[in-house]
Amino acid sequence: MKKSTITSIPLKNRILRGLIRLLSRLPLGTARGLGWLVGEMAWMLKTRGTKTALINLEFCFSEMPEKERMQLCRDSMRQWGQTLMEVPVIWRMGEKCLNRILSIEGENYYDEALGAGKGLLLVAPHLGNWEILGYWMSTKGSCNMLYQPPREPGLEDIILQGRKALGAKLVATDLRGVSSLIKALKNGEVAGILPDMEPEPANGEFAPFFGRPAMTITLVNRLQQKSGAPIVFAFAKRVKKGFELTIIKPDPAIYSENDGEALSAVNRGVEKLVRMAPAQYQWEYKRFKRRPNGEARIYP
Repeated sequence: MKKSTITSIPLKNRILRGLIRLLSRLPLGTARGLGWLVGEMAWMLKTRGTKTALINLEFCFSEMPEKERMQLCRDSMRQWGQTLMEVPVIWRMGEKCLNRILSIEGENYYDEALGAGKGLLLVAPHLGNWEILGYWMSTKGSCNMLYQPPREPGLEDIILQGRKALGAKLVATDLRGVSSLIKALKNGEVAGILPDMEPEPANGEFAPFFGRPAMTITLVNRLQQKSGAPIVFAFAKRVKKGFELTIIKPDPAIYSENDGEALSAVNRGVEKLVRMAPAQYQWEYKRFKRRPNGEARIYP
């Protein structure tokens, strides 16, 4: 980037850029330790993210004893901090980070689906470390990932550089990007989708998520119907010294032409993965911000 461009970036973003570069030089274990402390501080200070996580966990696990639910939230904030701190390290490691993948469960599902020649839709929620999952996908063939630009434009080039390190193609979240994904799937390529971002009402419908109505993106089902591509779910679980990848088949109802049935199956797939590592899910995200008509908002 040219010097004149850098100096035009707001001071806050320049500080964040410097911090990301500094964190990227840390060993993975050190970054995780620092992230644990950041998450613990967020818990103790009851930050906005912590309060949102508490609301979400009470909303989704109302039957869970309060003491257990509070501990889950505390663990979740620690995991959030570790994700935050280790991502720059993963970006800097590039191909070497693949050595941190200690096991892969369900890889045969991935290979079989991709081998059918109709492309593959990989659905990966905000669970564990989705960056290393993206790197792994890139080693299996041509990979396309839906990409939403960050709120801070001055950080975009760093994020893009990190995510493209192993050759993944990043596709914008607009009509042109969706068309590119359909074309890629029809060419037998892989498209990676994060299914648990709350969409605008025009691009989503309410479907049950942990027994609660959640505005759910329809893009997964639209892409599948237009391309005929099979679907798998996956996530990278954070474990001692590295990561464990898990890939599962979806509920067959995900292929239904009935939107309600298909979207419910998408959320069941996400829920199944989340229950494997509930503390590693992004509970600090306002997943239930939009409510059905007549239902009260749950966030302050």
